[in-house]
Amino acid sequence: MKRIEAIIPHSKMVDAFSACKELNIGGFTYYDSKGRGQNPPAAVHSGRGTSLYTPEFNANVTLFTVVDDSLVDQVVNKIIASTSTGLAGEGKIFISDVDESIDIGTKSREKS
Repeated sequence: MKRIEAIIPHSKMVDAFSACKELNIGGFTYYDSKGRGQNPPAAVHSGRGTSLYTPEFNANVTLFTVVDDSLVDQVVNKIIASTSTGLAGEGKIFISDVDESIDIGTKSREKS
C-alpha cells in the first residue's frame, strides 16, 4: 500500500476531490494547510481598498489517501490533471510506503 499526499492550492480542492471520486477510491482525508514554496504569495487588500498586504503563507489544502500499489499512477495522474495549469508553485505530491493499517472499529489489520 502507498500513501499519496498532495499539497494543492485551496482553489483546486473541489477539482481534486472530483477526480479522486472518479477512481472509486475508498476514502481520502484533507485538511487546510498553509505554506510557502518558491513563489511568494499574492498581495491582497486588507480592507476596502485602503492598503495592500502580502501574507507570509499561501492557503493550501493537503489531501491524502492510501491506495493499493497498482493504483498509484492513476491517482497521481488524476490529481495532476485536475489541479495543474502548467505554472510553477502549484503544489507537491508525496508518495510513501504504508506497512500496516488498522481499522479502529473492526480492529482488523491489513499488512502491505
